[in-house]
Amino acid sequence: MSHPTTLNFHNTFWQSIIDRLQEDTPGDVIRECYNDGFASLFFQTDDQLSLANKKLHTFPFKDVEPCWFRLYTDASLAKVLKIIHDVENGSKNATLHEALSSRLDEIVTVLDMALIMAGGLGREEIIHQMLTKLKSSSDARQEVVEPPSKRRRLEEPDRDERLLPETLPSDEISIPKLQFPVRHMKQPSMTAFTRSMQEDRTPVIMTGVLDHWPALEKWQHVSYWLDQTFDGRRLVPIEVGRSYTDEDWGQRIVPFRDFLNTFILQQPDSPARAMGQEHTETGYLAQHDLLRQIPALRADIATPDYCFLDAPPPDPGTPVALSKAKKGLADKTSHPSLIPSTTSSLHHRNKDGDDDDDDQEVQTNIWYGPAWTISPLHHDPYHNILCQVVGKKYIRLYSPRHSASLFPRPADEPAPHLVQFNGDKHRNGDTSQPEVEPKNTVAEACEETIDMSNTSTIDVAAMEISPHEDWDEVYPGLSKVPYLECILEAGQALYIPIGWWHYVRSCSVGISVSFWW
Repeated sequence: MSHPTTLNFHNTFWQSIIDRLQEDTPGDVIRECYNDGFASLFFQTDDQLSLANKKLHTFPFKDVEPCWFRLYTDASLAKVLKIIHDVENGSKNATLHEALSSRLDEIVTVLDMALIMAGGLGREEIIHQMLTKLKSSSDARQEVVEPPSKRRRLEEPDRDERLLPETLPSDEISIPKLQFPVRHMKQPSMTAFTRSMQEDRTPVIMTGVLDHWPALEKWQHVSYWLDQTFDGRRLVPIEVGRSYTDEDWGQRIVPFRDFLNTFILQQPDSPARAMGQEHTETGYLAQHDLLRQIPALRADIATPDYCFLDAPPPDPGTPVALSKAKKGLADKTSHPSLIPSTTSSLHHRNKDGDDDDDDQEVQTNIWYGPAWTISPLHHDPYHNILCQVVGKKYIRLYSPRHSASLFPRPADEPAPHLVQFNGDKHRNGDTSQPEVEPKNTVAEACEETIDMSNTSTIDVAAMEISPHEDWDEVYPGLSKVPYLECILEAGQALYIPIGWWHYVRSCSVGISVSFWW
């Protein structure tokens, strides 16, 4: 069966996208699993997308060949362009972007899935340009002057829109009195911070170092988040459950508006409810490089200059030092994730599948959730500057020298969790989009386990809820292990040295940005 060589658009922007995608790129890894050329994908989109999606879930993501990420990305782009082409040819009296309005949810879903599940491998810039074009055209369409009666109908917000608050909730829950506070440094010079990092090797809160961030003001506003996420259409991967150490913990990919309405604007009225002791769900946009997925947000922050200093290695004999010596490279995430990370080895592997030696790149992640979202006691293989943008967090820290007393989990923890994609029920019944397959079936097929040795079995959250219980009966000797603690407030940055154990709990709706190096 012969196919036309390509699709042709009347719209010059979309035609330019087609032309760029059909350019021959020497050495493109997609040829290892698909060699028919981009034009042929228009007539095989669903089949090739299904095949690539299956391959992404056959093995742990770190073992998937890059060609399948490329195929997933290009098949997604072909699917979107075919939708736009069909709409363009079917629109009569309406402009293309007016006609596209009913398909925007579907289009944004496909493009975001390519970014989240495949990193948009090789096509990130094009995907961002497509999303920017769609958003700008949609914004322009909404601003067109219409006859008064029609304008009222277009601009009339739905019931949910009218009820949205101006700013994110600021209610605070369970702010403890500190016994062993982390020391503060006010706008430390590079020299002063270097001395502290190299000689003291302890956590420190830095004040006055984020004052120039536009995010401190902008990120408080609900309307700003909806605007930056294309009226809440953009997809985000969230964790659902109290903590990734719990059996009922899982991950979903949902529209940002659903995350906002369900988990951020609906506040728990008690710690017990937030802890899951009463029936409710906690949703947390955690350890995700949202600034890479939505580059416009990057302009609201700046990587702290301290992240470009030479940082000391982990203390000899500590878990991170032993892990680096044994493996040559420590794990790249602070806790388990069943969705590929945009800062994962996917973007840094060479053709032989090895990791590049570029460990100097600063890794940026966002942490966005309601009160009582928790990161259990764990350590990371990086130095970390955790910047609080909105709200407050309680953080408890233990030196890696006390690791043996902190009851670390085994290195061969079974992978128990699921990934769920809930986008279809939010798309007016559309079920044509690829779902993220249940990861437990993959884990069973691969006999996959997760190295959880960077996470403690100590439930610090339970200790907070029941401070008068004798926790030495549960964790012998724990009361003798020294720790530091702090309330990290908006506009402050906490330096966490490599390998330091830390437990993090939101005291309110909170947004943080972490910088690992």
